[in-house]
Amino acid sequence: MSWDWVPARPGEEDGSDGGPSPALRRTVTVLVVLLTGVLVAYYLTVAVRQQADACVADRPAGVEARDVHATWRWLPPGYDCEHATADEDVARA
Repeated sequence: MSWDWVPARPGEEDGSDGGPSPALRRTVTVLVVLLTGVLVAYYLTVAVRQQADACVADRPAGVEARDVHATWRWLPPGYDCEHATADEDVARA
């Protein structure tokens, strides 16, 4: 969209708006986008995986670690913890 139809404000007659240069704004924008991507990747690989590990660590007393299942859910991103009940253990035996 062109803003050529907007009259210049005082001090802008030379075509500059007095703000940072376009190259600096572009560089900052690229850095912010890259940093956001790194933070999202970290969250998905490390922080979310800790939720699955917490399922095993926070299991109820008497439930073995092999009976704990972490199921991925998309919204909100994370894991749902499931564990076998005593009835399921009897059925497997």
